[in-house]
Amino acid sequence: MPTPPRHRPTLADRRAAARPWRAETWGDALRRLVALEAGGAVILCAAVVAALFWANLAAGSYVAFWFHPLDWFPSGSGIDDNLQGLLNSGLMTVFFLAIGLEIGRERATGSLSENANAVMPVVAALGGMAGAAGVYLLVGPGPGAEGGWGVPMATDVAFTLGLLALLGRRIPSGLRVFVLTLAIADDVASVVVLAVISSSNIHVWPLVGASAVLAAVAVARRRSGQWWVYLAAACVMWFLLAEGGVEPTLAGAFVGMLVPTAALFGSDPSGRLEAVSNPASTYFVLPLFALANTGVLIGSHLHTEHQLIVAIVSARLLGKMLGITLATAIVVWFGVARLPEGVSWPMLVGTSAACGMGFTVPLLFAQRAFNEKPSLLAGAQVGLLVASGVAFLIGGAILLISTSGARGNRTVGD
Repeated sequence: MPTPPRHRPTLADRRAAARPWRAETWGDALRRLVALEAGGAVILCAAVVAALFWANLAAGSYVAFWFHPLDWFPSGSGIDDNLQGLLNSGLMTVFFLAIGLEIGRERATGSLSENANAVMPVVAALGGMAGAAGVYLLVGPGPGAEGGWGVPMATDVAFTLGLLALLGRRIPSGLRVFVLTLAIADDVASVVVLAVISSSNIHVWPLVGASAVLAAVAVARRRSGQWWVYLAAACVMWFLLAEGGVEPTLAGAFVGMLVPTAALFGSDPSGRLEAVSNPASTYFVLPLFALANTGVLIGSHLHTEHQLIVAIVSARLLGKMLGITLATAIVVWFGVARLPEGVSWPMLVGTSAACGMGFTVPLLFAQRAFNEKPSLLAGAQVGLLVASGVAFLIGGAILLISTSGARGNRTVGD
């Protein structure tokens, strides 16, 4: 008797079998993080407003304070030796450490531990980054600004989650998880891009030493549950990366991703470091970073750098929204996964638009891309400010409309 032909699953079969993107396993951690990010977003906004007032009402004192010369950094490291440089290349390591710890935790026990959960937001993050960079180059930032394509790419989780928190219970929990995971994936890719574009005057032997430290951390994570071991390793690696000519703040992210969780030890070194680094980053480091980097004379650069401003605003609004939405649609179309439970396409579009908000990592990119071009740096700062404000309004309006009735809460396949 002939063997019946095996049935190959069609595209429709794969779509029907795809499970909604779920978030129940770590809802408590998400609620704590949303509360933290919402409060941090308010303080971050206050710091931006304060910087703008300070710079536009007393520009001399603003420049004198943040650019006060220091002599603290390794020679030849390429780090600006002033208070702003201390913050951007020193204290921002705490921010990247918090990112690394979050990535490590989610990879071990959270949303990134299951490939089905990770695929959609990771693809969406890459789509948003590619869309933003593509629109930036397509619109044309003007002469000398082509190298700033990395500025509009990164998503700012503090502002985006803060907006979702303001909308309250009308936002499905799965959408918050989707945004958080997207931002995590975005941060990972941004770290890689930042390492590539910010590396200059490379010195091999310090980088060999940094690689050895990272290898030692990878070995130690299965042998030691002492949090201070990893903190010390991050400090040593920071110095070696600075000497090697690579963005030293990345030491926090690289080490943070390898810190073990409670799954490996009775103690939880990752949790202990997160308990300190997350609040410190949200309530102290990021507001200081905004205060030191968003003080720009707005009116003086609207005309001279209008091409760059238009390119950044277009990239963060149109590029982010189209990139994230289209990338997610592709994942759904091919049946890899379905939208989170309770999330409709209009909600996703609104969230994609809200992802155009951003100051922290985008400003760090701008500092590295236009370090020796003050006018372009100021134009990039203005562009990010304008884009963030418009993204807040557009994204918030779409989310309000899409969540106002039962029709906006349908999911794909309903």
